[in-house]
Amino acid sequence: MNRIMRRVIAVVATAAAAPILLSATAQADPGPVYFSAGSINCAIAADGTVGCDFGYPMRLQYSFLPFPFTVNDIVIDQSWLPAHPIFDSGTAYTLPGGNPSLDSVKTGSGQWGPFIEYAGSRCEAGFHGSFSCQSKGRAFTAYSGTISA
Repeated sequence: MNRIMRRVIAVVATAAAAPILLSATAQADPGPVYFSAGSINCAIAADGTVGCDFGYPMRLQYSFLPFPFTVNDIVIDQSWLPAHPIFDSGTAYTLPGGNPSLDSVKTGSGQWGPFIEYAGSRCEAGFHGSFSCQSKGRAFTAYSGTISA
């Protein structure tokens, strides 16, 4: 077989294999990233949804309500809703045995501590032990037993 024929066969074989290789990569679902910050266990899904379970009940304060109320979790799952509780009795954002620390999954370090950016969302440790997440144009911050959303 001459050199030109071998090159043609190699090009055709590569062209035939490329769609198979690329489709396998494109269909891979990276899944959620789990992490913890103190007693807060969180997950960021591949669609950018952020949810957190709290180790103890926290007060949720909205700027449009005159009073806080107690919650055990919070989620940002819609761009048209503020961060909100799901009032689930379980721990949807906590792995069995607990989540790895934010330090072990961080994608960078900010002025006050580690942060993770994934699927268009960002969660970070903040000043004096605060913790915040932003996603889908919404955000929440937890500090000293109170969440502001």
